Amino acid sequence: MTKLTDQRARARIACVTVGAAPDQALTEICAKAGYQIFGSTDADQADLGLVDLRGVQITSRRASSLADAIRRKSPDSALLFVVDPKPEMHEFAPLRRFGEVTPAADAVDHVGRRMRETIRLRNIAEEAGERLKSLAAINRSVDFPVIATDASPPRVLIVGAPGPAAIDAINAIGNVADFCACVLTAGQAMRALDHQPFDLAIFLPTKEDGAIPALTRALRRHPKLGRTALLHIGENVNDLATASRRGGGGEFVLRAHISETLGQRATLIARRARLTHAMRGFLRACSGEGVRDVASGVFTPTFLGQHGARIAARADQTGRPLSVILTRLCDDSKGRRENDRRALRQGARLLGRITRAEDMVARIAPGLFAVICPATTPVDANHIALRIDGVLSNTAFRRNNDGAPQSLKIDVGVATHKQGAAISETIAAGIRKLPGTEKPKQPRQQSPQ
Repeated sequence: MTKLTDQRARARIACVTVGAAPDQALTEICAKAGYQIFGSTDADQADLGLVDLRGVQITSRRASSLADAIRRKSPDSALLFVVDPKPEMHEFAPLRRFGEVTPAADAVDHVGRRMRETIRLRNIAEEAGERLKSLAAINRSVDFPVIATDASPPRVLIVGAPGPAAIDAINAIGNVADFCACVLTAGQAMRALDHQPFDLAIFLPTKEDGAIPALTRALRRHPKLGRTALLHIGENVNDLATASRRGGGGEFVLRAHISETLGQRATLIARRARLTHAMRGFLRACSGEGVRDVASGVFTPTFLGQHGARIAARADQTGRPLSVILTRLCDDSKGRRENDRRALRQGARLLGRITRAEDMVARIAPGLFAVICPATTPVDANHIALRIDGVLSNTAFRRNNDGAPQSLKIDVGVATHKQGAAISETIAAGIRKLPGTEKPKQPRQQSPQ
């Protein structure tokens, strides 16, 4: 596999402060995450608007003016307000009309986590909209699931030791939840999650460094339980940053704000998780005439050309990175031809399952596939390629009853989209980077007579 080292920004952040330069901690956390910070006047097509209001009196007029300053330059960007931790949450009501509010002090690790998850949700929603446009434009019979949210009350799981925080959380959730279960340990939480689905898991304040932080990391990566939204409650604002450093994702709420905001936040978080799950299901299930390849289950070359051109044009307009991963599956055994075809079909279907929901996997030729990764830097594309190579190379695919499991040889190449280039040119660049691909011969120059 050819590795790319092009260091491009993962996202553009429009940072707005009142009367001061961006906070040093916020600047460092953005640099560590690979984000590029701009002022509100310079950040055209920003992926996220970050407004630092710590130490500033919040009014409705000020909140409206700050939001308008970012929306004029970046109308599609979400807004994230960073505020001082205060016991009275009603002071932040003017901000909640425009975006998300996150309290922070010196440690801002949880702010970085919220930025990352907000941008990821934006990417999924944007790809769902573009995919729908491409399906409507091909003028063929297509089929896709409905993207809708369930308005029923959420099912909530509370994890943590009994105490005043647990009692306040139960009282706040009891008015809005359809079902609420309380467990003490990470093992009990896993058994509850295996027994029935939950929309939201709430983690009470804890000093534990082992099982519960590991559980939050596992839930974020689990293929089935990943739809369960996470919410962490901290005694103080530094506990929220600590939970983020341990690997915890999701939302963050202070202990003092449980009674006032937890019920409303739980309903909002659960519905947003349901919407995200519906968009993921749409991206993985949309099909139709000329859209899905029958044998491999991935998209056809025809749809790749149409939708890939739309993705490339969007990358050129927004300035966001676009990467393409070429994957070649080869038979690594000397079995019969029907077994070879069956292993290739199974490998192609596995390739469609191990990639992200917003990525597009399409077949170019028998055994050759392209993975289009929108809003993905070359460095992140290398990580995705390594995961594809590792999973497929170490998987034994089932043959007929009279044969042993069959393995595949995997070749992976990564290419980055250049401004103004066609998607076919980017795919061709990725094919040339596959191991064993013959380079075009240069014409021999004749020496002058």
